[in-house]
Order: sequence, then structure tokens, then C-alpha cells
Amino acid sequence: MLMKRLLVRLLPIKPYPIKQSLMKQVFPQLNRIILLLLALTISSCANLKWIDPFEKIEPRTQEPRISFVDKVLPIVIKPSKLPSVNPELVIESYKRLLKRGDAKIKMEALALLADLNMRLAESKMTIDDPNKLANLSSAMKDASFTEAIKLYQRLINEYPSYGNISAVKYQLARAHSLNQQPEKSLALLDQIAINPVKASSYVESQFRRGESYFVYKDYEVAEKAYSEVVMKGENTHFYDKALYKRGWSRFKLSLYEDALADFFLLYDRLINNQTTLGNSEKYLSTALMSDTRRVISLAFYNLDGYLSVNKHFAKVSLKGYESNIYKSLAELYITQERFKDAADTYMGYIDSRPLSDIAPSFHSEVIEIYKKGGFPSLILPAKEKFVVNYGRNSQFWLKHKGSVIEQIKPLLRLHLDDISIFYHAQAQKSKKPKDFLIAAKWYKEILDTFSEPKLDSQYRFLLAETLFEGKLFLASAKAYDIVAYKNIKSKYSRDAAYRSLISYQSIIYPKSATDIERLTPLILSGLSFVDAFPLDKQAPDILARVAEQQLKIQDVGAAILTSRKLLALKTPISVKQKQRALIIIANGLFDQEQYADAEVAISKLLRTKSLSRKERKLFHQRRAESIYKQAESAKLLGNAKLAISLFLKINSLEPTALVNINAQYDAATLLLGLKAWDRAERILVSFRKKYSKHKLAKGIPEKLAFIYQEQKDWNRAAKELTIMINSRPGTDFARDGSWKIAELYLKANNRTEAIKAFKHYVWTYPVPYLLAQEGRNHLIQLYTKIGDKNKTVFWRQKLIQFYHKSKENNARTSFLTAESKFILSEPLFDKYSSIKLKLPLAKSLKKKRNAMKKSLSAFESIAKYKVALYTSKATHRIAQIYQILSDDLMSSTRPKGLNEEELEEYGYLLEDQALPFEDKAIIFYEINVKRTQDGLYNSPIEDSLNALRKLKPAQYDKTEKLEAVEDVIF
Repeated sequence: MLMKRLLVRLLPIKPYPIKQSLMKQVFPQLNRIILLLLALTISSCANLKWIDPFEKIEPRTQEPRISFVDKVLPIVIKPSKLPSVNPELVIESYKRLLKRGDAKIKMEALALLADLNMRLAESKMTIDDPNKLANLSSAMKDASFTEAIKLYQRLINEYPSYGNISAVKYQLARAHSLNQQPEKSLALLDQIAINPVKASSYVESQFRRGESYFVYKDYEVAEKAYSEVVMKGENTHFYDKALYKRGWSRFKLSLYEDALADFFLLYDRLINNQTTLGNSEKYLSTALMSDTRRVISLAFYNLDGYLSVNKHFAKVSLKGYESNIYKSLAELYITQERFKDAADTYMGYIDSRPLSDIAPSFHSEVIEIYKKGGFPSLILPAKEKFVVNYGRNSQFWLKHKGSVIEQIKPLLRLHLDDISIFYHAQAQKSKKPKDFLIAAKWYKEILDTFSEPKLDSQYRFLLAETLFEGKLFLASAKAYDIVAYKNIKSKYSRDAAYRSLISYQSIIYPKSATDIERLTPLILSGLSFVDAFPLDKQAPDILARVAEQQLKIQDVGAAILTSRKLLALKTPISVKQKQRALIIIANGLFDQEQYADAEVAISKLLRTKSLSRKERKLFHQRRAESIYKQAESAKLLGNAKLAISLFLKINSLEPTALVNINAQYDAATLLLGLKAWDRAERILVSFRKKYSKHKLAKGIPEKLAFIYQEQKDWNRAAKELTIMINSRPGTDFARDGSWKIAELYLKANNRTEAIKAFKHYVWTYPVPYLLAQEGRNHLIQLYTKIGDKNKTVFWRQKLIQFYHKSKENNARTSFLTAESKFILSEPLFDKYSSIKLKLPLAKSLKKKRNAMKKSLSAFESIAKYKVALYTSKATHRIAQIYQILSDDLMSSTRPKGLNEEELEEYGYLLEDQALPFEDKAIIFYEINVKRTQDGLYNSPIEDSLNALRKLKPAQYDKTEKLEAVEDVIF
């Protein structure tokens, strides 16, 4: 019944049925938990052996397991190019030298003979084969350590001042040692130690002293001797051996910290293969490493156990062999049946190096030790810590990959099953949310660690239930979501989907939470449910609710999609749900600016019969607006024809809509762009007639004016423009428009209206002056064309009058003024020219001279305008005036009654009077002609030149060809 309650649905919903197969999977796990609980209850009764926590392992009971065979250092001799020498011959040679009289030669021969005997004896020691011993040379057979001792002793006795006497003594000590005389050897070594010298044998002698005193258990002296070797540096052959034996000496003296220093230094060198052991002694490395590790454990054991190990490794850098030291100490504890200390030793390593790949195996050792040592209350916490340390969510898992993780997975699975089921059962008893969350934590650990699709939904469903009962509704919903939608379909899927929705509904949000934060999870959950189970009877209600929720968070697009999905369900929906869905779609599309679709949706909605009058009116207006927005979009995209069609569509489909007024106006505007003048004119004229008071009607004259100009109907264009300027009096637009109207009438050749328009302009807008002068000039031209000379003269005089008043004159106004002045002067010239000299000559001459004076004054004033053409014309006229007077004098009527002689005399008198005027005419003609030197040549200059050809043919009547340029008009 316990497990059934565990698997029953904890929400206030119908319990979920559990198949018998699930029970079969879970009950074996439950059995383990029950056994574990039983063990917890009886743990206090375990029969444990009491171990004194301060009990030591006496150093005297422990001995080093490595002994160093007494061997001489190998002597390396460079190969000789000489042929091999027979040792018997060498010995005989040395013996002959001993009989010589020279003391120095005897001394050297004796030393060499002793060394040769020593070496031959050592070589003979290495031969075990009887056959080889039988075949030795006589020299090697006779060689012995006894003979070497005699020779060395003789050398010391006879030659005490021998230069290398310490080396000889050391060799003598070695010979005694090899000859099984350790006391004599040690005595010699002590002598060398008392008087140390820098000899190559000193290190070996000290090591051998240490070895001897260690055997005699005099560890203090031995430690000092080994220290002498160590102090000589690591390059000696005996350095590592001395470290090992000094460490043991210190261990024997209970100097554990000092001993550990030596052993760890040696262990480092052994691990890193940095020892000075010879090639023949490499076999010692493995054994030496093992025994060093053993004695390190013994030292820590006699200190504070694993606490000392922790303290030691906390002070040094990582070595890579720490696990070996912890393991060695733990195994030592187990041999002493100190199980808790053994477990603590492993845990010491785990706690200090949780990411080590050795840590899981050590942790498993801890669990086994608890089982073996009778600590059942510690097993479950140890399993929990195992999962925490090495599980899927641990740093260990992140660091390691491959085989390391695969090896621990079976253990993780075993421990997690035990833990999760235990805590779920406890939570069902207590009914406390916090207890359910503990169970949830372990279910989650299972799911994070193992990816088995068949079991995922089962464990995740249990996880979701425990999270729900633990009041973590959001986490519960997410777990249900995975079961319902991400995992393969199973018997849990549909209920998980529905319970997910309930979990989201159960979430308690803070008061500051927005509608989006509250409703989005519910929306997504509801949509997921319908997508997964579209035929479920709950689907229509869920979708209808989701659509309203989406509108509440202003997710209009999603509400549209949901409403369409609701209408497409195969499950029957109510009439109310259908109409509400259509309204959401219609309004949503409009709000989303999807106006084409909105028009279709609204039309579909308007075909239904259930809308109220108010709703129907609203949607008629919205349909017109949808079409209008489509037209605007087409216009922005440059599709004017489509835009016009849509604008006009409103007039036919929704003529009473407010937006129809703008649509008609916009259609006309686009037609203007397409140069469809006639259609645009008809719409605009109709618009002005229908909506004359609408604000848009104010822009009609401008558009019609534009149309009429494009149609070259200048008169109608001018009329529309007149309407425009009348609506804006006193503005720059009115001034510019007045000028434009005059130009339009001018283009229409409507002289009457053009005169009115130009007169209106120049009288109303004297400023800007330059344009007003052009207006006066247009009036001059128009009156000239209609033959009104008086008006022409009037406006020429006005043009000259305003010229003299203004300070803004330029070349153009000067030209127009000079032109008018010249033309107004021409009648004076004509009048002057028409006066004939007749009798009485004095009377007619007076009249002509008065006319001449006026004409000259008029033409002379033209020069001040500095217009080349009219200056030339005026100069030519002045010359003509003088020439005419000269010619008229010569051709005047002769008095009657004069004889031929008198007539001739009279002619001479007239000639005298006429000649000065002719000379003056020539002067002005020449002034005009000289202007060619400045690059000026025109018709009046040409006329002056032609006149000079007649008056002064010798000078001017030449064949040079000149071309006149066109008159310049500014």
C-alpha cells in the first residue's frame, strides 16, 4: 500500500492508474529501502571491536624491506688502443718494482698491486659457475681480500705520508667489510669520518658507516652518517639510498615529521625517475617505492592519521600520487580494524580532491567499509554524497568524460533508486511540501543522469507530481510538458498534458506581474494540448479561452490564428463560439493592418444574421477603411492603377462611408499622376459640386488649374488660378499667382484678359521691381499688337519713369528703357526730317533748328543707359540729324530773281553754312564706326559706315568685308 500511495496522483484530479508492470519495477527498490530502514534502527546494536584511537605502531616492530648489497662503485675506463695485458705479467712487474731501491716507485707499485688484487677478488666474487671458477687464471685464483688487506696495511704502515692515504684507508675498510670483518671496517670508517677530506671515497665511507650503525641499531649515529651523504648532494651514487636509510633512522627515533620529509623527497624522485641508482640497481626502484609508501603510512599512522595527510598535502604542490598515500594509510587502518578511520582517510582524500578520477572508487570503498565495519546509519548519507559528488550535475561530471563516467553510472543508478524511493515514501507519510521537494530532487538527478526513453516518462511523471505537491507549480508544469509533448507517446501523455495546464493555473504570481507574464504560460499550454489532442472534448473550450487570453495580452495575431484553429476543429463548436471567432478574426486582421484579408473577413461576417445594428454599422465602416488602406498601400508601392481602382471601389461598395470623400479626392490625385486629365477633371468637378464645403474642396482649383495647363486650356487654367489667389489675398502666393494668370492669358492669346492681368499685377505689386518692369514691357507689347499707340506710349513712359526711380536696375531694365526712349524719340526725328527749308529761309530754318534741338536732346540722353545697340542707333541718328540739315541747306529753295552768277554765289554761301553740319555728321558717323575697335558691330554701325563711304569714299569706300552681328536683346 505504501508504493501505491507513492504513485497515486497527488493533484485533486482522478488518480492515474498504475499498471502491475510498474509495481514490479518499483517493489524491489522498496525492499532495499526497507532493509536499509531496518539497518538504521539497529545500527546502535552493532557489535564493534573497540580500537584505541591513540594506539601507535611501535617503530621497533617495523624494519626496512630493502637492503643494499655491498658493491663497489663501477669504474669506467676509456677503451685503450693498446693490446690486452696479462694480469700475471702485470703482477710480476709490480712485484719486481717493489724490489727496486727508489721509494717513490715502490710506494706507487704497492698501491697499484693492492688495487689490482682488490679488483680481481671482487670480480671473482661475482662468478657462481663452478666451471668458470675452475678455469680462472692463476692471478685471479690467488687474488683475495686477505691479500689486498695485507698490501693496503703495508702501504699505510710503510708510507704514512702517501698522498691519497684516506682513499687507501677507505679501500682497506671495504676489504675488511667484504672479508666479513665489519668491526675492523667500521673502525676505519670512523677514522675517516673524524678527519674528513675531499676524497671520492668519503661519500661511500659515510654511507657504509650509516649502514653498519643501523645494523647495530645505533640510529642516531646512523642518521648523522646518512646525513653526511645527503649533504654532499644528489649527484652521488649513494644519495637516494642515504635518503631512504636516513628516513628509516629518523622513523626509528620517532622523528616522524623529519622521516616524512626524507621519504617524500625520495618518493618524488622515484616517481619522476630522477634517482642516481645505477642501471644494475634499477630493479630496486619498484620495491623501494612500495616500501617508501609503506613507511610513509606508518609515519602518518603514528601522527594524526589522515588528518596529518591532509595537513601535509595542503602545504605542498600537487604531486599526482596523493591517492596512493591515502590508500596505503586506509589499508593500514583496515589491517588494524580501524574501519571508521579507514573511511575517514578515504573521505579526506575525496574532500580535498573531489574532482580526482580516483574519488569515485574511494567513495565506493567508504560505502563498503561502512557495510563491513557495521555502520548502517552512515550508508544512506554516503550514497547521497556519492551522487552529489559524481552525479550528472556535479563538477566531476563536467570535468570527466568517456570511460570514467561510464564506470560510475551503474553505481549512480543503484544509489539513486534507493535514495529517491526512500524519500518519496517519507514524503507521502509526512504530507509536507518540503519533503516532496527532497524526493523531487532525487528524481531529477535520475533524469539528468540517465537518458533512457522508456523510463523517462515514468520518472518524470513522478518528478512532476512531487514538484506539484511541493508547491513548485511552474517546475511541475514544465516536467509534465516534457512527458506530454517531448517524449515519445505513452500512457502518461494525455494526463500529463492536462495536468500541465492545471499546474500553470495553480501558479501564484506577485501583484506586480503583468498580464503577459500571467497568461503566456496558460496560452502556450492550451495550444500545445489542442495540437497534441485535437479530438479531445476539451479542445473547443480551451481554444476559445486561449483566444480571449491572447486578446487580453494584445497578441492579436495569435488570437486570429487561434480563432481560425477553433473554426477548423472537427469537434463541434457552439454558435456563440463561431461568431466570436469571426469577430476576433475580422477585428484582428484590421488591427494587424492586413487590410485585404480584413475586407474578406468582414464581408464574411456581414453575411451572418446574428450581428446587431450597431455592430453591422461598425463593420460596414471598417470594410470601407480596409479598402481605403489597401489603396494607400498600393499607392505607396507605386501601383497607381490599383490604388485608383480601390479608391473608386469604396464609392460603389460603401458610398456613405466617411472615408469615401477622401477616397474620391485621392483617386483624382492619382489620375493626375497618370495624366488621365479627363477622368481626373470629372471626379474633381463632381467632388466640388458635392462637397463644396469640405476642407479638401479648397485644393480643387489647384488641381484643375494643373489639369487645364496640361490640356493647354490656358483660359480655364487662369480662371482656376484666379479662384486660388482670391482665397489667399495679400500673400506671396497671390502675387506669384497674379503673374502666372497674366502669363496664362498671354499663352491663350487672350490679349484683353492678359492686359487686365498685367495691369493688375504692375499696379498691385510694384515690388519686386524687375518683374514689374517686365509686366510693363508686356503691356507695351500687347498695346502695340492691338494698335493702341496712346497706351503704348503711356506704358513706355511709365517704364522710363520707374527706371529712374529704382536703384535695382540691371542690363535688362536698361535695355528696355533705352529701347522705349529711342522709340519715343523717333517721332521727334521724323518731325525734324519732315521740315523742309523754303523761303523765307530764315523762318523755315528756325523751325527746323528748333526741331533739331529737341531731337538731338532726346537721342543724346540715350547714351546714359549704356546699351550698346541703342547707343549706336542714337549716335547714328545724331549723325543723320546733322547730315539732314547739311543736305537740306544744300537743297533748299533758291530765292527768285537771281542771275546765274548770283545763284552760284548763293550756292557757295549755302555750302559754307552746310559744310560744318556735314563735318559734324562725319564725326558722329566715325564715333559709331570706331566702336568696331571694341569688338562691337551692328546694323546702325554698318549704316554709319555706309554713310561714310559716301561722304569720305577715299577713306571708307574700300572692299573690306564686314559682317554684322544680330542685335542683342537683354
